[in-house]
Amino acid sequence: MLPRPNFRRIWPALCLAALCGLALPVKAQTTDPYAAGMAAFNAHQYAKAAPLFAAAEAANPGHSDALLYEGKSLANMNCFGEAEAVLRKYWSQHPQSADALYMLGFVLNREDKPKESLNTYTQAARLSTPKSDDLKVVAMDYVMLNDYPDAIRWMKQAVAFDPQNEQAWYGLGRCYYTQSDFPNAEQAFSRALALDPKDVKAATNLALTLEMRNRPKEADQLYKKAIALADADPKTDEWPYLDYASFLLDQAHAAEAIPLLRRAVAINPKCADCHGKLGRALEATGQPKEAVPELERAVTLSPKDPKLHYALGRAYRAAGMTAKAKEELAMTAKLYGTKDSTGPK
Repeated sequence: MLPRPNFRRIWPALCLAALCGLALPVKAQTTDPYAAGMAAFNAHQYAKAAPLFAAAEAANPGHSDALLYEGKSLANMNCFGEAEAVLRKYWSQHPQSADALYMLGFVLNREDKPKESLNTYTQAARLSTPKSDDLKVVAMDYVMLNDYPDAIRWMKQAVAFDPQNEQAWYGLGRCYYTQSDFPNAEQAFSRALALDPKDVKAATNLALTLEMRNRPKEADQLYKKAIALADADPKTDEWPYLDYASFLLDQAHAAEAIPLLRRAVAINPKCADCHGKLGRALEATGQPKEAVPELERAVTLSPKDPKLHYALGRAYRAAGMTAKAKEELAMTAKLYGTKDSTGPK
């Protein structure tokens, strides 16, 4: 049996050790802000990471990449103005940082500054070979400048650099679609959807492309797929519902379009086209009184759209509101007089 320790003898020694810093180690009372910032950044906790990187930079100015990661954190929070200022400060301290320039180019793109973004990417490319995502943003700069030939060239380069870059394939599809090159748009959207079968936008745009290629049955199936994906996505926007409903209206299936348009309006109550097409669908199914408030809302949201005024005039007339119908049709004529003398289409 081991002897019991004599605490009367060892207590003074323990006290002396504590006073001299020789006691058993305890958890540090201070935290390295840079390390904490990196932990938060890697966990995608950008709002937490940004001030930690700012603190790290303040504690050791210019001697780490804390500012770079603060800028990246701010960009991930969509705080692009603040991100630009931070990244410019870091770049002034580290002019050979390609990483900073590529990130700054992205931020400038998101701030709708395509020319500045392109200049920044050019400087970055002199320091380091761009990646597929960098070329995708370069292409989007050209889209913003309405230069689709160059946009397509760089988006094609982006998918050549990384054939698995689903968003670059989607962007390439959008470029082709905008230029009415529907065969190439179909190929690009199909590739994007193959890489990510849950991409609502790729499914919707492939459906739009098939519709433009006069393949309504295939388009209908893709629209249904897009709606199923949108229903499962709590962050979806109104576009899948609006696009499919528009297709159904063109196919004379107004009754089927109504629930889709109600969903679109619920998602985005400020969408004039959503309210307008819901009004059209209701009027087409013999519900003019229900159509009127939807079309009135659409006209309020987009008062210079003659097609909406024309649709509202038709709904007023169908609802027996003759005086208001005349006013709206007169407004239609006035608006078309400034744009198009052929009348509503």
